Amino acid sequence: MISDNDSQPTILLVDDEPALLSALKRSLRQISANIVCCHSPGTALAYVEDNQPDLVISDHRMPQMTGSELLSQISEQWPTTQRILLSAYNDFDTVADAFNQGVIHRYITKPWDNDELRFIVVKALEAANAQPASVVSSNTIKTTDKETHFHGMVAEDSAMLAIFEEVKSAATTNVPVFITGETGTGKELIAKACHGESYRKDATFIAMNCANFNEQLMESQLFGHKKGAFTGATSSQEGLFSVCASGTLFLDEITTIPAQLQAKLLRVIQEREFAPLGSHSVQPFNAQLITASSTTLREAVNAGEFREDLYYRLNVITISLPPLRARGSDIILIANHFLKRLSQQEHKSFERFSPEAQKLIGEFRWPGNIRQLENVIHSIIAMNTDVEVSAQMLLKPIKDDMNPMILAQEQATSTVTMMQPENSSRMSGIRPLWQVEKEAIEHAIEHCDGNIPKAAVMLEINPSTIYRKLQSWKDKEG
Repeated sequence: MISDNDSQPTILLVDDEPALLSALKRSLRQISANIVCCHSPGTALAYVEDNQPDLVISDHRMPQMTGSELLSQISEQWPTTQRILLSAYNDFDTVADAFNQGVIHRYITKPWDNDELRFIVVKALEAANAQPASVVSSNTIKTTDKETHFHGMVAEDSAMLAIFEEVKSAATTNVPVFITGETGTGKELIAKACHGESYRKDATFIAMNCANFNEQLMESQLFGHKKGAFTGATSSQEGLFSVCASGTLFLDEITTIPAQLQAKLLRVIQEREFAPLGSHSVQPFNAQLITASSTTLREAVNAGEFREDLYYRLNVITISLPPLRARGSDIILIANHFLKRLSQQEHKSFERFSPEAQKLIGEFRWPGNIRQLENVIHSIIAMNTDVEVSAQMLLKPIKDDMNPMILAQEQATSTVTMMQPENSSRMSGIRPLWQVEKEAIEHAIEHCDGNIPKAAVMLEINPSTIYRKLQSWKDKEG
């Protein structure tokens, strides 16, 4: 065991090959840290009995035990220690298991790139709250008193802030990342954030929606082709696997890939190489692969639409995005963000939402999520001129997706508000609850073409309740 005790934080290196251990130590000499080198897992375990390292980097294939087994034992004793596995890419199954079990935080392939290695180590030390003196953080997260801005996204909800941290960690790995979430939740933005937080941030980022291509065109787009490879291939074309080089390739709606192409993608991920259509010349695949779908991969596997072996290759790190309706105060925060940006873009003077409009934004379920919210606000700004977005402006673009009860309440509120003198107080628009309820039920019945049982289902009440209330209102009016 070799130890340098001149500075902190402490990095523990473990490899049974002395030459590789020395090379690893030399690669990290630009980082101000106390580097401890162990030539065996046993020696490393003896060291950590009395010492907690900030970071452990371990080779995987060693005689006494594997690197994942060693890091698992270290994680039990020192849970906050950052753990990196160093291995050849053909150990992918073990790497995937280690990630899914929380044994390792990051993964580095052999042979490693020195600059990328140092980048990943710096990120790991930052995560361990140990800033090397020679490193300046990129500070990509900007925080105000209430909100956090992260690669074009804004949030204050704790679940989203946790996802931002997941992105920072996932970005410093060399394994596939899968993003799941409803349509419009921002999966491509998360993919771009992963790219922006990674060592590859200055390289190419390419996004492709797999649902937009048939099988032959999709294969040609990904692999590229040589002239004459198929009918219509009048010239050679480079594919995205090649164009991305050492950047990031984002494949959205991955579950729509046909079965035959799934098998070919599996081979590319396993072997880290590919051959263009019509060519026997193999090229290396060096890009970071990020995939996404509005359904989970497991759901696609269970439905018989997706290969289970490909599922295990892609589902190593999963980032699950919540729907907008589950993000609490983020909804109005994001709405204000779009209002400000789009007002400037369209040279309009909108500054705020009325209290009624804010209430409506919070109560609406936003089936199209963030994308729908942005489009609705853009439509309002483009079609109106004012400083305040009213509930009436908001109702027009969303009324087809609204719950009948909410729609009736908001329309009633808008009607009453319009009838009030401009200088009247907002409180003057308040009416008896039975009147609002009556209008909501009548609207639901009209919406369902007089079908009371169907209206009851939409209002989530018993049909007998509607019949009873209709009779009571009839008696009251009589």
